[in-house]
Amino acid sequence: MKQEIKINQAASYYKKGNGTKLLYVLHGYGQLAKYFIQKFVPATYLGYTVVAPEGQHHFYLQGTSGRVGASWMTKENREQDITNYIAYLDAIHADLTAKKEWDEIVVLGFSQGVATAFRWLAASDIKPNKFLICSGLVPPDVDLNIKKAIFDPIKMTYFSGVNDPYRTEDAVQEFYTTIAGSKLEMELVTFDGVHEVNIEKVIAQL
Repeated sequence: MKQEIKINQAASYYKKGNGTKLLYVLHGYGQLAKYFIQKFVPATYLGYTVVAPEGQHHFYLQGTSGRVGASWMTKENREQDITNYIAYLDAIHADLTAKKEWDEIVVLGFSQGVATAFRWLAASDIKPNKFLICSGLVPPDVDLNIKKAIFDPIKMTYFSGVNDPYRTEDAVQEFYTTIAGSKLEMELVTFDGVHEVNIEKVIAQL
């Protein structure tokens, strides 16, 4: 029989810049925060402090040695993982807001980090000014109709590479059906690229 136990443990995140605006960047599957955050150095020149949390699942990308990646969750212990990473993100945000009053808060998610961000915003007290959605989908467990009051005040922008191999017709239709059904406003930004963060397009929306 499965049992649970609560533990206290340390968890890391990465930070760049010392601006008065706060930008959270949530990485995709198989990435590491220390590398992902490097993409967003240009945001520090615009007055942002960039914070990159990291999924707590670590694994070798190939075999049993070499490069390591991180994941926010898998299908195993799914609900527990979601609860744990929301608590982790909440702890980071509580610490940062206790130390400083921010002029603006922006949350960016990429790929698997999009679903992570949607769940975090839906379940927590963080109230970002902007939500930048890069090549990801609304997770099925976040009902935007029920959570409309949370997402309505947030300026949301969706970024999609026209050559993204994950940008199938079904996936695009599912995304737009979900957004249209909730009657939320969202700006669409496309770019000539693949499954990636287009930093130039992102910076233009900050």
